[in-house]
Amino acid sequence: MEKSERRALLGFVLISWLALGVRAGFWYKSHRMYVTQEHPVPVAWLLESLETVRSSPSNRKRPSASQRPRHPEQQDQQRQQRVLDLNAADSAALEAMPYIGPVLAARICRFRNALGGFHAVGQLREVWGLKPEAAERLMPMFHTGRGVYHVLCADTATWFELKSHPYIDAKAASAIERYRRHHPLDSLEALADAIPITDSMIRRWSPYLRLCEHRD
Repeated sequence: MEKSERRALLGFVLISWLALGVRAGFWYKSHRMYVTQEHPVPVAWLLESLETVRSSPSNRKRPSASQRPRHPEQQDQQRQQRVLDLNAADSAALEAMPYIGPVLAARICRFRNALGGFHAVGQLREVWGLKPEAAERLMPMFHTGRGVYHVLCADTATWFELKSHPYIDAKAASAIERYRRHHPLDSLEALADAIPITDSMIRRWSPYLRLCEHRD
């Protein structure tokens, strides 16, 4: 191809592109009605269509996993994972735990106060009315915190004070009182050697009894 022919071809291409640009400009001017104030109806239609698309179910924002309502089984599982201080929880906090209603919550509080505090979560098995299987499931959900918060002085407590403890009945309180009249009480183990009290009873009492008087 000669030089003159190449120039002619290049000129033809430029003219063609120029013609296309002019035609596109005319087309844009003829369709400005969709974006000018002289023809508001098409614009309103466009806005309405956009709002329809936004409000469609497929475009609605879905709640995150934390915002979605939890299944009741998931709520129970999360509630069971909480660990509560058995010696500090009030009735309302106990009622929020599974298997415990208002009656059982009140019994747990009364038993705790009579004991002077729980020293082990296994003592839940001793709460009257609490089923053994429920107690076993509840124990991992509690801890005893500071533990026993009230102890009895085995060498000075009155018969009534001793008898009022859930682990010491009237017969045992009388035996302790008789022993103290005739013997110095140097240790709790001495009671087991002198009166009809078993070693298991002494172990059960030991978190709640102590010697308070200092003897020379």
